[in-house]
Amino acid sequence: MPVSGAFMAAVRCWRQRGGIKNIHYTEEGNEMAENIKSTNQRERSARQRPPEPNSQNRGVYTTAIARQNKVRHLVIGGEYRTIGSKACMNITKIRRLELAPSVMSIGENAFRGCTQLVAVKMPGSVREIGEAAFMECRKLREINLPKKLRVIRPRTFKLCRALKTIELPEALEEIGENAFIDCDSLQTVVIPRQIEMIAFRTFYGCKQLQQVTLPPELKIIGREAFVGCCFQSLTLPEGLVTIGDSAFLKCKFLESIHIPESVRRIEKWAFHGCPRLKKVVLLHDPEVMGDWLFNRGNTVVHCKRNSKVDDYCKEFQYKTEYVD
Repeated sequence: MPVSGAFMAAVRCWRQRGGIKNIHYTEEGNEMAENIKSTNQRERSARQRPPEPNSQNRGVYTTAIARQNKVRHLVIGGEYRTIGSKACMNITKIRRLELAPSVMSIGENAFRGCTQLVAVKMPGSVREIGEAAFMECRKLREINLPKKLRVIRPRTFKLCRALKTIELPEALEEIGENAFIDCDSLQTVVIPRQIEMIAFRTFYGCKQLQQVTLPPELKIIGREAFVGCCFQSLTLPEGLVTIGDSAFLKCKFLESIHIPESVRRIEKWAFHGCPRLKKVVLLHDPEVMGDWLFNRGNTVVHCKRNSKVDDYCKEFQYKTEYVD
């Protein structure tokens, strides 16, 4: 629309008088002003309008979706590929959980605090389970881990007090810190052969853990890894290098242990607080031997005469029996 001379005169008048209240529009000027006003209103409306759904959120089971479900048996269907972070956190109505084969990942804290959750049916499609995903699921008794799962993140099953058994997949390469801490009912564990390290407090406080099978590739048993477990015997694999600080502290039912020649470090209190530990076989000299590895009293250390271990036992007043 061409701008008339009358409208331009009105604009000059506005500038001269210094205020919009003194402007006088012609008919053409009023029409242009209305057009400008309408354009501004459309722009403001566009800014205020809710954004279009983010395509990245499609296929994600979110907290907002979870809060709409009131069912005890939760089935997360085929339209979802991911369970979002904290999606079902602290939803105590859920008793049973079933995931569709489309689901590939479970976010961190996704089911944390689902204190009434008893059973989980997980498809083989899941490749990733986030940190603390099932933490504080105190009544969880049944869960199947996908066969191709490679990592159990830290605190994944922390305080799952009703969990008695769990089958760890053969593809597993890593178990994070505190993964099974205070799983009071856990009784047996077979650790897959590719695991090279039992991390800090992995099985701390598993007071019913009676049987542990350690893998042949294991190199490190970390600090406080098995504190308070109740196995009577344990086979440490050849190839093990480090037994960490307090690794088997207060394993009150442990009766004997043979320490392989591959072990180079035994850190302080590794087997302290084990009152039934009567026999320790240690026929080589580790590079590091921390303070008070055993209880002084019932424990007899089988070692070589005049060895570094022999000198250590004399210093801490442990009983010895020499092996030629």
